[in-house]
Amino acid sequence: MSLTHALTLPPEARTVDHVAMFVDGEFVTAAAGGTFPTVDPNTGDTIAQVPRADGTDVDRAVAAARRAAVEWQFTDTIARSGLLRALAGLVTEHADELARIEALDSGHYLAKARELVGAIPLWLDYWAGLADKVGGRTIQVPGNKLSFTLLEPLGVTAHIVPWNYPLLVMVRSIAPALALGNTVVVKPAEDTSLSALKFAELVRAAGFPDGVFNVVTGYGAEAGASLAAHPDVAGITFTGSTETGRTVSKLAADHVAQINLELGGKSPTVVFPDADLDDAVEATVQGFCSHTGQVCVAGTRLFVHADVRDEFLGKLTDRLRSTRIGDGFAEDTEMGPLVSQKQYDRVREYIEIGKSEATLHYGGGRPDGLDEGGYFIEPTVFVDVPHDARIAREEIFGPVASVHLWTTEDELVEAVNDSIYGLFACLLGRDIKRLLSTARRLQVGGVMINDWFGELPMTPHGGHKQSGTGREEGLEAVHGYTQVKHVSINLDDSLRAGTDWVNAPL
Repeated sequence: MSLTHALTLPPEARTVDHVAMFVDGEFVTAAAGGTFPTVDPNTGDTIAQVPRADGTDVDRAVAAARRAAVEWQFTDTIARSGLLRALAGLVTEHADELARIEALDSGHYLAKARELVGAIPLWLDYWAGLADKVGGRTIQVPGNKLSFTLLEPLGVTAHIVPWNYPLLVMVRSIAPALALGNTVVVKPAEDTSLSALKFAELVRAAGFPDGVFNVVTGYGAEAGASLAAHPDVAGITFTGSTETGRTVSKLAADHVAQINLELGGKSPTVVFPDADLDDAVEATVQGFCSHTGQVCVAGTRLFVHADVRDEFLGKLTDRLRSTRIGDGFAEDTEMGPLVSQKQYDRVREYIEIGKSEATLHYGGGRPDGLDEGGYFIEPTVFVDVPHDARIAREEIFGPVASVHLWTTEDELVEAVNDSIYGLFACLLGRDIKRLLSTARRLQVGGVMINDWFGELPMTPHGGHKQSGTGREEGLEAVHGYTQVKHVSINLDDSLRAGTDWVNAPL
């Protein structure tokens, strides 16, 4: 049984007051006056009432962003960089408050929330540094002409943010968008809106012009769909499920908006026979238990070489037994709750499906000694899992792993690639030539070797197949927030001086 911790932060400290949307530099209520509750996943109790935006509110936010777009596009890049750096400093200054809000609203344990918030200035500083360093190119063309390209912002960009890493995922897309001259409308997930609204306070304090950054809160079917379908939105960044990503794509297609999608995953963690098994176990636990498995890149398919199966499973079981599950505000908690009742019910349903498809090796229940209203669940491992089992093929988004055995690289690669997803993979072993050879054959957007995933602003992130399109982070992200304009200048004194022009057919 995993170690557990009961509630440590008193109920009176688990609320947030004065919650409002941020539009055109002002904090506002929803036009229709509606609100909805956001809850503490540790207890199920309401933290705050959040404005419930609809199409009217989205129109207001997009109009503000559109008005600000022309001036912001032509704001000197050094000035844009300075504002982003000022914002990075304010995030550092308010890190404790941001971490508390993130832990309270999303279920991250406090130490992890502090780590995540502490990393956010890296993204702001990275893009502040790149704002004046990206641009077009000159092109060699026939004749006496100067031909070059300009990289220009898209205009108004929409950022539809998931509930698992609400602040970090928001910043990783709004930082390049703002640095490259776009204006922004953010729609946070309804389960986790609070950190985006606190961040808006810091944006205003940093001195960003009104309308450059806006936040509308509400349900996906109302505010999110209205934002994705808005004809004045030129670019859409969405992180979430593949199913919802398809809907966003269709809405964007109606007005031909550029899209960037990070969608679902069913990532493999591969244990080679020469792996350091203690390290492999730690990477495995990080891979499928981090944020209680609510991670797009979660390594929930464990491909373990047959020669080390028993030893690996023994060590994995010992590690899971020592995992400290509980209230996110207990200093030594390693794994908190799922984000909501809906997600809790979903994961429990998949565990029951797994019991009918495979053998339950560990977990599957609710830890003892925790708040009855909280959405806690044990890490769960299934063995003897058929490759066509639902728990092996469908994204669960919880701490549920399926173990598959392999003996040859060809067999392994075929099994790993037999998935609609292709977001990420983790390879664990000592023979680097063998690991690199396997990495090249996998149909995924990213591979981590003898390590576990940690996003960085300078490295590209995204998926293959139904795990998405486009890339966040790194230089590759420039393409997601800019468009190319080609300019050609005739350097002759007259158009008629060029025989290629004179003799051209009309």
